[in-house]
Amino acid sequence: MMHNEFIEMSGLNVSYKDYTEIVEPMYMAVENMSKQDFIKFITPSVKALIKEYPKVKTIKKMLVRDRSGYRKTPNGCWYHIEYVELVDVDIRTGKYIVAPLEDEDFEKLRGEGRDLDHSTGYDFDYTDCIDKKRKPIELQWAC
Repeated sequence: MMHNEFIEMSGLNVSYKDYTEIVEPMYMAVENMSKQDFIKFITPSVKALIKEYPKVKTIKKMLVRDRSGYRKTPNGCWYHIEYVELVDVDIRTGKYIVAPLEDEDFEKLRGEGRDLDHSTGYDFDYTDCIDKKRKPIELQWAC
């Protein structure tokens, strides 16, 4: 079994070092047990031995156009930017699957010195994105 297989099948996000030093030797020592059975057997006890690492979010800047369809404000300086989590890419449509950020993500970005109010660069346009339910991103305009 490979490191990425173990992560996918068990749901445990473990480092490669922990996998090679703890899980892999146990797996190699067990004979005549399928991967699924091994993971069911070992997961409860391995949680105590392995430090599980939090999943790192991939945060990107999404361009949001205003009602006029333009990218810039009337003075031509700043793009309308929303910070989002890049979850995946939908292979069928080629669109980015994005999710909104949580408050602690914004605090982390502020702590890193990111300017969350103005920007001149972006990673993708909101028209190239869909939400986790595979629906197009709809903007809520304040009147």
